[in-house]
Amino acid sequence: MHTTARRLLSATTAAAVATALLLTAHSADASSAAKAATSTDQALIGLFGEQDPTYDGVYRQSLSLIALDAAGARVPKASVKWLLRQQCANGRFPSYSDLAGKCGVGEGDSTAVATIALKRVGERSAARAALGWLLKQQTPSGGWEFNTGFGPNANTTGLAVQAMIAMNVKPSTVKTDHSGPQFLRSLQLRCSAPVASRGALDYQAQDPLAANDYATAQATQALAGTSLPVEPSAVRKGLPSLTCPRDGAQPSPSAAAAGYLGRTIKLNDGSIPSSFGPGADLGSTANTVLSLVASGVGGNQANAAMLTLESNATTFTRDGSDAVLPASSAALALTAHATSGDPRSVGATNPVRDILSSRTLAG
Repeated sequence: MHTTARRLLSATTAAAVATALLLTAHSADASSAAKAATSTDQALIGLFGEQDPTYDGVYRQSLSLIALDAAGARVPKASVKWLLRQQCANGRFPSYSDLAGKCGVGEGDSTAVATIALKRVGERSAARAALGWLLKQQTPSGGWEFNTGFGPNANTTGLAVQAMIAMNVKPSTVKTDHSGPQFLRSLQLRCSAPVASRGALDYQAQDPLAANDYATAQATQALAGTSLPVEPSAVRKGLPSLTCPRDGAQPSPSAAAAGYLGRTIKLNDGSIPSSFGPGADLGSTANTVLSLVASGVGGNQANAAMLTLESNATTFTRDGSDAVLPASSAALALTAHATSGDPRSVGATNPVRDILSSRTLAG
């Protein structure tokens, strides 16, 4: 599986669901080549990426819009309209709808990221409707599910918390029996866990909890109280760790999680290792950069992770046919933005131009 696929990793199931993790202002970007839509695929006009959108269309579109806006690039109106066309009457977003029939099943990750994207591009009414649906999906645990019946998880909950932050809603005030941040903290490994795993989050509740790098890399941004795009900030070099047995002040949950991520980066030559075989998970490595910056710790490890992303930028942002993977390009643009870099120059790629060039135009 390509590293840009979103994965639902549960210690109790083998489920895996496709996704991704994280236009210049110049006329040259606006005129970049893009494939033309035929009369049979009008539903794709404005979509970023030529890959099948069935499992990640809304998610990759939303990430791309967030990245373009953060880069100060021109956001194509057709691409915003594509996202708006995906929204169901009750505010929810499916992974993708071909518009030929009824609206698809609401999906937590897509609806959360779409909420953030719509707010960023000025579609506030649609963003409010999306958040309204999302808040109604909170489970008694305080967490959110990817789809109904999957069980609440760290990644979807983290994205829901980020959506609330983007919409100026205090996450701690939105609760069933518990709030989203409380659910995330309940998944964090503490003093009863092996030393090397302390501070990490699990994907879902189980006994005992187990460190899950994919979940920790993404959910830590929400624990830090930030929303996409993560803004540049001062990042110190230390890697906080829990003191066990407890003795005096402990690092915040986000700092403890970021400390775990930083040590993982340090032990794996600047990357988060893949959970699906040898090699790096570049999507989680990008999310780790965002989480370290959001938490304000692990400066050296954030730099090391950026070097890994830069050296693998072309592989990360192209599929087997050498077509642009817009969610991966968006991840690179967002990490460059967070680290005060140039979203138009990451390694050998120009993520902003690549996102624009991947969109479907009317024929």
